[in-house]
Amino acid sequence: MSSTGAYIFPSQVHVDDELRRRGLSKPMDVMLDLASDTLRMDFRAILRNGTEEEVNDPRFRRPLINLMGVAGWQRDLRTRDIQPVCVAGMSLGYLSAAAAVGWVSLEDMVRMSSLMASIETEVFGETDYVSVFFYNCDPLRVFDELRAQGLDSLLHLAATVSSNQFLGACRLSDLDAMKPALMKAGALYRAIPHSFPGHCALMETVRKRFADEWTFQDPYGNTALPLVSINDCRPYTSGETIRQHMIDQFTTVLDWRGIIDYLAGLQLDVYVVLEPSAFVVKSMILDPECGLTPVTGGVTGDL
Repeated sequence: MSSTGAYIFPSQVHVDDELRRRGLSKPMDVMLDLASDTLRMDFRAILRNGTEEEVNDPRFRRPLINLMGVAGWQRDLRTRDIQPVCVAGMSLGYLSAAAAVGWVSLEDMVRMSSLMASIETEVFGETDYVSVFFYNCDPLRVFDELRAQGLDSLLHLAATVSSNQFLGACRLSDLDAMKPALMKAGALYRAIPHSFPGHCALMETVRKRFADEWTFQDPYGNTALPLVSINDCRPYTSGETIRQHMIDQFTTVLDWRGIIDYLAGLQLDVYVVLEPSAFVVKSMILDPECGLTPVTGGVTGDL
């Protein structure tokens, strides 16, 4: 009898040499062709010969991560005896998960991902706004300390990752001013390379532009499996609801911890985190209150 399970699609990560290798693995062959034809850029050439800046340009990196998620999903379904109950995705992974279960064509998935990145590059490319990963801390205490010092307006909460981790958005130049309060709160933190803000009020211009500029070139529809929304941690199959959530996620603080709690409450047999899975898996392991044990899968079947 097949095991019951849920698939979790990863957020975007920094593309290093190891991820280049995974991106060029055999299960990615067709996906790289599709992306190259759709976006008119040679994905193989960039993976093989592109500079660090070129492979981490979000207009390339994000579609690549989307396609790795879908290719990994397809491979894992062929090799693991599992009956999926639902899918979920962290940040960028929400689009990957939606496409994997049939919301849009893969062509529209990479077009959408590239457009999102293009708008964000135009809005934030000449600024020093970044996403910052905070860990080993209580998010509420961090903002209490910043508020006590009159600095809370400098940091925007973007995603609650776990009981002791969160994503924020701020100017890189403001981190020094916040450092005493962050240290007092016991927070460790790291600015994410090649990143822009996400999922907070800073993204209002991006949200409006994406809503105005995006046009589906292929039909979109209801999904074959429920997709757990990053906006409210509830399952949906409605194509129209997912379309609206895809717009609203720009300015909605994501409750990733809430999604994990929802999935854990389903008491399924297996929870598969698709690669590049290291960040998502590590965040679960470091969370003392995480209620599920992840296994990894994907185009190469490991982290």
